Amino acid sequence: MALRSLLVITALAALAASVSVFADSYTFPAPNGQSTLVITLDSNSTLNEIQRTNIEALVKETYLSLDRNNIHGALYALNQGDSAPLPTWLYNAIERCEKWFQKTEGNISCRNGALYDYWRDYSQGKSGLSSTSLSTDNDKAVKSLSRREVRRLARVARIADVAFQKNNTIAFSAPIQWDLTTFASALVVERVADFLSSAGVSEFHISVDALQTHFSANNAKWQSQLDGHALVFSNATLAHLKPWQRPAYSDTQVVSQEKGVISHSDGWPSARFEVTALASNAFDAALLLYFGATKTAQQSLDLVNSQPSLALKLVDANGRVFTSDTFAARTAVSDKTGTASNGLIIDVALPMFDIADYRGPYVSVWISDDKNRLVKSLALRGTSERWLSELRTWWRRVGRKESGRKEAGRNSESLIDGFSGATKKNTPLHIVWDGLDDYGNAVIDKQLVLHVEVAREHGGRSYEKIPFAVDELTQPIEVKGSDEIASIKLSVKKNAGIGS
Repeated sequence: MALRSLLVITALAALAASVSVFADSYTFPAPNGQSTLVITLDSNSTLNEIQRTNIEALVKETYLSLDRNNIHGALYALNQGDSAPLPTWLYNAIERCEKWFQKTEGNISCRNGALYDYWRDYSQGKSGLSSTSLSTDNDKAVKSLSRREVRRLARVARIADVAFQKNNTIAFSAPIQWDLTTFASALVVERVADFLSSAGVSEFHISVDALQTHFSANNAKWQSQLDGHALVFSNATLAHLKPWQRPAYSDTQVVSQEKGVISHSDGWPSARFEVTALASNAFDAALLLYFGATKTAQQSLDLVNSQPSLALKLVDANGRVFTSDTFAARTAVSDKTGTASNGLIIDVALPMFDIADYRGPYVSVWISDDKNRLVKSLALRGTSERWLSELRTWWRRVGRKESGRKEAGRNSESLIDGFSGATKKNTPLHIVWDGLDDYGNAVIDKQLVLHVEVAREHGGRSYEKIPFAVDELTQPIEVKGSDEIASIKLSVKKNAGIGS
């Protein structure tokens, strides 16, 4: 504990010394009711009148280009089938969004303009028009929201073919209506950041909506406060979203009654998690924000843990916290008591089976105190409650309790619905624990127990538990398993603490 406190004090002192003094702030109102962009510069920098004029024009031009209803905009022309080359920044943005589309298997998309049109028409009907009134934009009656129809629209966009040409043109099948409205602010931030860098500004902070981008040539850090927690970052974008507080669809004229984020894969609003995302650029941060709000924690963390440039924190409606392996180091997370974890690594190897009809096992990994009270759920493979109950120890102590819990407040997902992920054959588990419990509080000076349970359909079941104390874990603990568990290794994360 003394060593950990010393590390925290040293890190905070270094942090205080590395945060620059900022002085001048500049605001840039956006067209069509978009949020105002704010640029903050350090005390050694200023923006002259020409630079401010250029940034104003850049902000306006970006938003208007992305407005699908602006007949003079580049995106409008693209959606009308115009084959003229796109501005390089817009062409690159759509191409980047398509890469996210591929790696998330269609769960992130910029193709869903027709889906958003449906939601707009529906929202207009809910906000004053009767269910038989005509839409203001077409001759179709605005009817009650149809889950089948939104799913169909999402699927039509998802299966369309897209080809990128070298001359900044995009070929795609007719049903696609490109829409980057949700990510427009992120693209504005990126373009302004590029402008500032090219103008020789060595340190700046840009904020708009839920996005904060900080750049520093000497890696000075920016400290932000989110719900009482200090997050520190540099040369990155921090994004934050509470989906249950925002309408599923909104524009300058209408706001839907439904809350959440419209899922790109099935067209339906979702609000699984409050999301804090970090990425090297604003566009990736905004895309990750959207993905984290709509998918299970395990799906989001698997994606982020495979890409070191990303970091993610998820909080469900019951206050449970899930973080990527990189989040604590990338944001210098502090808990309410001002302590930080050294970090632990848990590696679980699963055996190889020479079986023709081999099916991946259900796996649960969790930490309890020495009285078997849950401290932290670390991993859960499997999505069917029927088979999860085959993880008998986990089900009895954790799963059944969480599955049956009915808590007041927001429409919460249970631990199973929000955290479980597909089985992955015998892929090993590599888990980084930041020393916080399920609700983001530091776990210090407690005797703890690591639990690992594996059960396989038409196979066996194995369960291992390893007692340990964080402050006494100077050497790795290795346990050889049996049957469904090959081995378990528990070790302290090296170079843990506040990172850059």
